[in-house]
Amino acid sequence: MIGGLEEINYDTILPVLKTINDDNAFIRMGFVDKNGITMGVDIDGTQYKDIDISDKGFVEKVYAGERVITNTQKAEIGDLYVNFYAVPIIRGGRVISALCAVRAAESLHNILNNSVYAGNGFAHIVDSQGNYVIRSKRPTVDQNSPDIITPYNYDDSSKEKLKSDLRNGQAGNIEYYYNGEKRWAAYTPIGVNDWFVFCVVPSADISRYYSNMIIGIVGIILGSALLFLFLLIRIRRMGERSRRELEKLAFVDSLTGYRNEQKFMIDAEEAIRKNSEENYAILYADIKNFKYVNEIFGYDVGDKLLKYWADGINKTIRDGEVFARFNVDNLVSIRKYKVKDELKGFFETAKKRLCTYPDIQKYKFKIEMYMGIYLINQNDNISLRDMLNRANVAVKAIKNSGESRMVYYNDKMREEHLREIEMESRMETALDNGEFKMYLQPKIDCRTYKVAGAEALVRWKDPNKGIIPPSEFISLFERNGFIVSIDRFMLEEACRFYKRCLESGDVPGPISVNVSRKGLWQPDFVEFYTGTKERYNIPDGGIELEFTESFVFEDYKLFISSVSQLHKAGFSCSLDDFGAGQSSLNVLKNIPIDTLKLDMLFFRESNNSLRDKKLWKSIIEMAKALDMKTVSEGVENTEQVEYLKEIGCDLIQGFVFSKPLPAEEFISFIKNWRNDGDKQ
Repeated sequence: MIGGLEEINYDTILPVLKTINDDNAFIRMGFVDKNGITMGVDIDGTQYKDIDISDKGFVEKVYAGERVITNTQKAEIGDLYVNFYAVPIIRGGRVISALCAVRAAESLHNILNNSVYAGNGFAHIVDSQGNYVIRSKRPTVDQNSPDIITPYNYDDSSKEKLKSDLRNGQAGNIEYYYNGEKRWAAYTPIGVNDWFVFCVVPSADISRYYSNMIIGIVGIILGSALLFLFLLIRIRRMGERSRRELEKLAFVDSLTGYRNEQKFMIDAEEAIRKNSEENYAILYADIKNFKYVNEIFGYDVGDKLLKYWADGINKTIRDGEVFARFNVDNLVSIRKYKVKDELKGFFETAKKRLCTYPDIQKYKFKIEMYMGIYLINQNDNISLRDMLNRANVAVKAIKNSGESRMVYYNDKMREEHLREIEMESRMETALDNGEFKMYLQPKIDCRTYKVAGAEALVRWKDPNKGIIPPSEFISLFERNGFIVSIDRFMLEEACRFYKRCLESGDVPGPISVNVSRKGLWQPDFVEFYTGTKERYNIPDGGIELEFTESFVFEDYKLFISSVSQLHKAGFSCSLDDFGAGQSSLNVLKNIPIDTLKLDMLFFRESNNSLRDKKLWKSIIEMAKALDMKTVSEGVENTEQVEYLKEIGCDLIQGFVFSKPLPAEEFISFIKNWRNDGDKQ
């Protein structure tokens, strides 16, 4: 059973070993890794770990698949002599660990020293060269010779027969003389290492019972040699309940009651191997914004939703298919298919099941699901784990889209994934080396056409690849959390630049700095931002912080609290990308922001739509009624500028006036703009 586990749960197994050892006399019992490092229990039940026994002469053998009992050797402490016992733990034809124990050599000596034939008989254990492994302590035994051959007076033919039989692993018997006494010796292999039991009896005492005696001794020795095999059986016999508990800990997802990731890996590999003629696909499903389910409805409802979803998926699983929950809200399965439409059908089933959970459906809350699919090719020379990663890459490629979708993995996604891996490996070094740069895009006042501020935007200037646009790295940094470091770097850069402008007298107006959601979630968010502003002596209103509208919906209380504290510290705050997401006028009227940034999406989709222009005008009028300034970003032509000026928009930001500029070019832009006068 231990061999069936993907990973051995030592916390569970060690107490079992203690129970077993209560009925045995092992000094120590535990597990040894391939480097010879052990952990286990002592005879008194004390647990130990990180003991190095790599020099005891059995680790390599047991990891080669052998059951081993070592030659008698002196213990590290005291005058005790011991033998080490070890058996391999095998899974899938591979040794994954080894069970070992230490026992006093005296226990084997006691067997060998049992009196036979009125005290005249005795036995040794020898190896295939005749060397003593365990020597009888009987007084009639030569205690100085290292082997069974040297000290005794064998005739030439008997000596050659003994050597040949031992070398070839064969049982036999010979006669010889010792101190004038004729003796009869019989030897037989015991099936462990290359050991033999070598029994000696004076010829005068030979009788028909001798064969029973030697068989008995062989049985005792062999029983000791196979002791660990019996230990494994004993563990298995600890009871069906214990077995189920061990397997549950190792293989069952505690929430769904179905396979966990470890068991999935075992069963999926086996299914694909056994059904090599079938077409298989890996389907990686992910619930969009599952954390909102937990936060809105409670973790209990979230858990029940996952269980409900898993139960539905389980009903669709056919012979040769497996599924499991990965991470928090991912269900992963391998499915057989003949045509791709079958996989689409499964996607629709999974999506429908997810959307019909009664405890959420009654609130009209829509749950979306993304699914990435990797089609397994019989010529694939990659591991199952790599295949899963590819299906997950496909999910990530569509994770920021709106409604539920499924997508097949392709090479372009792989290239993108490799590019992201490369960027992740370099991002911290790049930040330390100054490769990230602050660019500034001017904001122009609609009434005066003067520069009235700028937005700070990050660019990555790679020494080999040149400028890497933010579209290639921002979403990656948001996922891996590095965006927090970028946020703080940009705040420092903006404060440094603004202080420089104060000293030169070329103040361009407020500098807007973007704040990511993970940045807002940091426990020291307000403390860091206010501390940085104070350190650079930035006057109130000099730095504006931009939050996207999704922040409001994700954690309304945190957003309100943070903005209130930032206002007290002298920051102005704006709501960015208004109109791009879940814009709610009801929420807007209750949040304490200073500026509303209108998303360029309105302009791009219907430039000449009379209805959209009316809506745009209404939003600007509403913002004014709430004492908010308005900024329209992404403006690309003069017709848009004229319309925005007509309806009362305060500031315009876009390529119609300038692209984002490095700091030095931005300063030149301000001076040239001022010198050229009215640009319109």
